[in-house]
Amino acid sequence: MDRHLDAVLAELVIRNRLRRGKIRYTRKGGPLVLQVEADGERTRRWLATFYKTYHGIVPINEPEAATEEMRDPPDLDAEVAEELLNIAHGCGVGGRPPYRLPIVFPRFAAAYTMLVAWKDGGGHQARRDPGLVTEVNKAVRDARRTRLPELRRRIGQLIDDPNVRMQQGGLVGLVIAVISICRLPASWPLRWFRKKGFPQSPRTTQALIGELRRLRARARQAAAEVDEKNMMLVDALLADIDAHYGIFRHLNRVRRPIILLQDVDLVPARRAIRDALLAAFDGRARGLRVHPVVICTSAPDAAPAGKGANRPVDSARLATEIPKLFADREQAGEQRKHGGEEPLRSRLLPVRPAPAPAPSADSPPRLHGPGPVTVIVTVLIVLALATGGVVFARRILLSCGEGLHKEGGECIGVSDGSGVFMPEFDGMQKIFAAIEKENTRISSMSHATVALMIPLESTNPAVQRQILSEVQGAHIAQLQANREDGAKPAIRLALANPGHGYAHWERIVDDVLGQPNLRVVAGFNLSLGPTKAAMKHITNVAGLPVVAGLVTSDDLANPETQDTTGHPFPGLARVVSAAREQADALLTFDPELAGAETALVADVRPGDDYNESLREAFTSARDNRPGTGVQDMTFKSDGIEAVGTVPNRFEHLALNLCESNARYVYFAGRALHLKLFVTQLADTYCARKKSYTVVTGSDATTLDSRLSDRERRLLRGDPGSGKPAVHIEYASPAHPDSWEREVAEWSRRNPGTKEPPPRHLTEPREALKKLRADIAAAGIGPVALDDGRTIITHDVILTARNALTKAVALSKSEVPAVEHVKEVMSTLNSSFRIQGASGWICLTSAGNPYNKALAVVHLDPASEKLALKGIAWPEGGPPKNNCVIPQITP
Repeated sequence: MDRHLDAVLAELVIRNRLRRGKIRYTRKGGPLVLQVEADGERTRRWLATFYKTYHGIVPINEPEAATEEMRDPPDLDAEVAEELLNIAHGCGVGGRPPYRLPIVFPRFAAAYTMLVAWKDGGGHQARRDPGLVTEVNKAVRDARRTRLPELRRRIGQLIDDPNVRMQQGGLVGLVIAVISICRLPASWPLRWFRKKGFPQSPRTTQALIGELRRLRARARQAAAEVDEKNMMLVDALLADIDAHYGIFRHLNRVRRPIILLQDVDLVPARRAIRDALLAAFDGRARGLRVHPVVICTSAPDAAPAGKGANRPVDSARLATEIPKLFADREQAGEQRKHGGEEPLRSRLLPVRPAPAPAPSADSPPRLHGPGPVTVIVTVLIVLALATGGVVFARRILLSCGEGLHKEGGECIGVSDGSGVFMPEFDGMQKIFAAIEKENTRISSMSHATVALMIPLESTNPAVQRQILSEVQGAHIAQLQANREDGAKPAIRLALANPGHGYAHWERIVDDVLGQPNLRVVAGFNLSLGPTKAAMKHITNVAGLPVVAGLVTSDDLANPETQDTTGHPFPGLARVVSAAREQADALLTFDPELAGAETALVADVRPGDDYNESLREAFTSARDNRPGTGVQDMTFKSDGIEAVGTVPNRFEHLALNLCESNARYVYFAGRALHLKLFVTQLADTYCARKKSYTVVTGSDATTLDSRLSDRERRLLRGDPGSGKPAVHIEYASPAHPDSWEREVAEWSRRNPGTKEPPPRHLTEPREALKKLRADIAAAGIGPVALDDGRTIITHDVILTARNALTKAVALSKSEVPAVEHVKEVMSTLNSSFRIQGASGWICLTSAGNPYNKALAVVHLDPASEKLALKGIAWPEGGPPKNNCVIPQITP
């Protein structure tokens, strides 16, 4: 807005840590609240620019324009609590600078739980209070768990560093060992309430709960300037900020957090928060070491302070007016101590911005002088410059794109479209450029980031095509969400590559969590051990919701239990049925596949949850049906895309299968090994059999693109030379011809009816039509739909988008809080079902897709194309009652 205002704020925030400014908050003087007063459009533009300037540098909450509901809230106290919750999230995990521990808010979480969130179930106090104590302790633990695992991981890395191990001995080793096992008890935050939360300190937690309960029940006092409950929430928030910074960070002048309160003249809740902050700065928060920099915006003279109002000052005089205000307050305080009645000036200082003047004596104050701890470390920094230069040069050499870096020969990291993975593969540069363009277009709007976390590099052409398809599907869903008449918020798409098999997820997770306004992490297309670890970290430690795609292992799903508090992945939603459901649907659709003449060939490589779940599902299917079949046959691969000695093993298995009575073979393995198996089976002499049918899982969607012309001819068989034909059948999560075929089949079965086809067929058909039309309009080049990858990833982002738009109503904010996104995830069913191009997605309370449609696909070697046999349903038939989910027993 103008250089004087920006320069003063830079000093208050301590943006330049190597220089000590003249304008600063002291522990004795305390902080101020700066209220920038200008016309609404001007302040909104400035605040948006200010946020972009400081986001990623200091903890800062995102400003949000006033809506009609904010201007006239039905429940002011509830609106105040929601605004404070958004501030805590913005200054915490949502707005933490990269590579720094986020601010956590356990005191605020405890106060919010008691005063706002807790639902009183009734009954006597003796019955209610223990439940409330449990809820408060849980809220404290949930707030703290965002940081503790990260802290312990960093300490662990320090201890494991060989240089440290060489040096640590005696006292140094003892100190590091003590820190590494340090556990900060949950009772610490509650001590604040007992010591400072109330005038007469409760001695026990039970007594504290009683005080909080009475405060909760107390009615708002009409004469009070600030409501007591709001005051408690604000005091707790400020205490958490002070606890995070501590004395050492304060001495070294770590940058202060920023609280932005936009349009305090229009939004009563924000004005109430401003007044509560002013009261806190002169009350319980007066002696804190570190205060946030609070910035409000308002129309001129539209939101004055209640007492001791200050006259508005021009921004050019702000640098001299702030010290003068502190001096006047100190002088008035001294006079009051001696019985004087000198009025005390308010901490609210209105500022009138003006056009930047030409350089003169009024130019912004210069920054000078290092901080006390900085003086000590400056010499060490100078000595480290040579080493730093080497590290910097190494980073340049290891870079493989904007924001990306090499790790073990792979390019990993997080891209907004500017850095391109696999740029040499045809189509990747085009789709990444399209994503970057859309992200840039919506950057000035209210938007939420959805991170697509899937392996984004491969040397295998079939997997490369699969990756391109998934990124294309995600972008088309982004465009649909951001259309002109689309609901809020817009979606910013980030592309995160965790490496082959999610091997490097720990290297990139900080970059993922550091994305602006991150609300959902999506993707997850491989059922592996590292995938499970990544999902656990994001849902449990970071506390973010996850929408998973092509993961089918039961180990990567929440169990269908009544008690959702013990779910291993809180906030998880899945759009693809688990392996067991796929097997059940496939065998129910075609009972001949479950005949007596069956065999199971399974990969027993440890750590691959897809193989294990499919093996268990097929084993269960064979156990539940009469017949003999043959004993299980196993092999052990070296990896998803590793050939190794697997062909040698398949040669023996093919001979054994020829001698058996098995005509149907259940295959629990990855697509590469499936290809090796079926080609070996077709190439093994077996005159006693004309054909085999191999039944497998959804990873087979890439098989068609892996087969060469020679291998296709081989699968056709040659009865004259004793070579059997090999057919492959599997349940695909999606197929481009599913819904047109099913609607036509329904019409054939119901000739002459005046009733329209059922909605579980027509709604996905329309979604698929729209997907095709939007692909054509996007201009992103050829898009392959046959393998279903584009369709499923489109539906993954669509699910995230539906959760965001529904959470907007709950949050009453254009960019909903993470907690509200997680809360609505399990309600996306019935009227709120996702009308996906792959079929209805109706999520259970555990986040699993209920009775999700599966396309039964048959790879006929005599045909040049995959043949769709029909739609299978895990429950034996389509959903009833518009996808109202019945009671599910585990």
